[in-house]
Amino acid sequence: MYRVTVRQGWDGQETTIHSENMNSVKLLSAKITKDVDSIDSFAFNISPKSPQYNAFKYRTTFVKVTNTKLNKVLFEGRVLPTTDSMDSSGIFDKSVTCEGLTAFLHDSIQDYYALSNNDLKAFLSHMIDVHNRQVDSYKRIKLGQVTVTSPSDNVYKSIDDSKTTYDTIKEKLIDKYGGEIRLRHEPDGLYLDYMPEIATLSGQNIRLASNLLSLKRAIDPSEAYSVIKPLGARAETTTQVEEGESDISQPRLTIETVNNGSLFLSSQSMIQKIGYVVHAEVWDDVKIASILKSKGQAMLDSQRLIKEQFQVSAVDLSLLTDRTVDSFECGNYHQTINPLMGIDERLRIVGQSLDLCEPLNSTLSIGDKLLGQADYEALIKKQGEAIDEIKGRVAAQTAKIVTISNEMKTTNEALSSAQKELSSLKTEYDKLIEDIGNKDFKDILKKLVALENQTTTIINNLGEIGQNVLDLETFKTTQETINTKQETTNEDFEKRILALENGGNK
Repeated sequence: MYRVTVRQGWDGQETTIHSENMNSVKLLSAKITKDVDSIDSFAFNISPKSPQYNAFKYRTTFVKVTNTKLNKVLFEGRVLPTTDSMDSSGIFDKSVTCEGLTAFLHDSIQDYYALSNNDLKAFLSHMIDVHNRQVDSYKRIKLGQVTVTSPSDNVYKSIDDSKTTYDTIKEKLIDKYGGEIRLRHEPDGLYLDYMPEIATLSGQNIRLASNLLSLKRAIDPSEAYSVIKPLGARAETTTQVEEGESDISQPRLTIETVNNGSLFLSSQSMIQKIGYVVHAEVWDDVKIASILKSKGQAMLDSQRLIKEQFQVSAVDLSLLTDRTVDSFECGNYHQTINPLMGIDERLRIVGQSLDLCEPLNSTLSIGDKLLGQADYEALIKKQGEAIDEIKGRVAAQTAKIVTISNEMKTTNEALSSAQKELSSLKTEYDKLIEDIGNKDFKDILKKLVALENQTTTIINNLGEIGQNVLDLETFKTTQETINTKQETTNEDFEKRILALENGGNK
């Protein structure tokens, strides 16, 4: 399934240190960690028995992990400082940590740069040019797909000449304009993509009774607000401000003059749900009150600050030899379905821990989903419907148990009757034996055959009755266990919904 190779230098020959086909020395442990907002990493432990035990050199040894079933590279990067250790039983091993190729962007420092009236693609291209002038040839990068745009290209941009290229991209582009970066290793070199979201919709669903092991969902409305106070630019002042001080003596523009004397805009529906929670939002470039009010109202109406948080554990079906489905990949979306919790949503994997030695121990991190007011209300309604469905199932199963109990009572009565018949037959057998010397042998033999047939029939009936009792007892126990679990889940849902509906009320 997984092959791990090492090479000395960028163009060195690859040597396998871990593979499903290796019968002797494999890695003791190996785990890839991925996150959409950071550089990939790979950590593993290797035994002294491995021929490559001492082959790991800081930053010049490269490690690659390949999914051999899909023929896809899962990780490629360079070695960081290693650690040799011995445990209390005298066993040695080496711990190796590697960082992904995106870390090449930490190997260069940007020059001071300032410009305006320039788009983001050109801005990023300038950073890459500076990077390429400072690094080894194999670390040079070409610009790939750049689809993130700024609201206005006529924005002043500057670069601090003391920071690495990676930190500059994070600060000047990602933190300000959003988006994600990805470094691709293609046959003709390295390419850097900068896109709003690097993701696809996977064909593998995460579904209850299929590959979903566990799922937790929490709703966090703590950052939502019901009242907004829009603030614009500060009034201009002719007072000179001393160096090192900020001018906070002048008030900001408010909407009081265009909002019937009020500084605030409110949402009655949100007030009913969370009470009065005030949020201030500043637009430094807005100097007209009517425009400020429009921006404030739009932000209040479109706020998506209610977080829907998930924790998911699932089996990656692509690991099974007889399956040809998409694998779990960090950044991709998966339709996640759990009818009992009212969940049928497209969720994104934003973090992934992939265990090469124990694949079923791999875990997924699901990104927070931001909900608007309508989404929040729909979610509460869906959870209520899910609870009603569970209640219906519990009631139906309770009725089944009552029916089963009645059937068991009837079965027990039949068993008691059969036992009485056996006792009566035994009495007749005993009497026959006593009369053997006094009665005609043919008559005795005829009665004996008849008694044997009756005995066989009753014993067969007893066997069926006994099996029915066992089956009914097992089914009843199973149903009662399911009932208990669903009642517990039911109570938990009701508590959560009550807490959500009352949360924030004062």
